[in-house]
Amino acid sequence: MVDPLLAVIVATVAGALLNTVRGYLNTDEKYDIKKFFGALIVSGFAGIAIAQTITTTGIDVVGLILVGLTAGFSIDYAVSKAKKSIQYVD
Repeated sequence: MVDPLLAVIVATVAGALLNTVRGYLNTDEKYDIKKFFGALIVSGFAGIAIAQTITTTGIDVVGLILVGLTAGFSIDYAVSKAKKSIQYVD
């Protein structure tokens, strides 16, 4: 049996990394490794927060993985958009 906390954290990180790959495939620029590590850090902390609150609700492991993937993707997407909007203001 997989530990639910670990499943959520890994799924959240995987979702964020999928978003960085999506961004790389939609641009002509080189892949920036800083984006990879930024996504890893942000989604890691988000995954820990989600795992701590969600495991008490009684969702099975598959549901936790789906929530983690969705959350990781959306967290990295939101952070990416926020960084781009800050760059346009400067």
